[in-house]
Amino acid sequence: IAGQIASALTNAKLYAEAREIADQLYKSARDYRNLFENAHDAIWFQDLYGKILAGNRATLMISGYPADELIGRNVKEFMDEGMLKLGKEVGKKLLNGEAFNQPYEQQTVTKDGIRRTLTLTTILMTIDDKPVGFQHIARDVSEERRMQKNLRYYLNQITRAQEEERKRISRELHDDTAQA
Repeated sequence: IAGQIASALTNAKLYAEAREIADQLYKSARDYRNLFENAHDAIWFQDLYGKILAGNRATLMISGYPADELIGRNVKEFMDEGMLKLGKEVGKKLLNGEAFNQPYEQQTVTKDGIRRTLTLTTILMTIDDKPVGFQHIARDVSEERRMQKNLRYYLNQITRAQEEERKRISRELHDDTAQA
């Protein structure tokens, strides 16, 4: 009987530990899901062939597709040949365990045909050390790039105007000195 009691106590202790681990896993999964859904950056998962398996709200906003239309689409639909080439290079490097600079910039096209510039971080997803797909975290930097381009344009215009003013003043000084 003492052996049965000891065995029952051990089983109860093991059950309590297993229950605690299960509760922690549930809470961790719930917290991750909450973070995934509410992140300001787009996060999506795709299989090795480019089929989108899941995406958060920010992904839906960047792509322009509602969830029921986005899931199952291939990422190739959002890229032209140049963009696709970069995407394949990134995937190949991740699959081969090669290092590359992240985040990197990639262009994409929305449902409405609008080109967007994204900064992306991509990781290889594995199950039992076998690659199954990719997770992407992206931020739309299209507006920032447009503003930077405009700023460079205006700086060039100001520099050109300043140079023309310097030339004008130089001519006036030269002409006035020559007449004097």
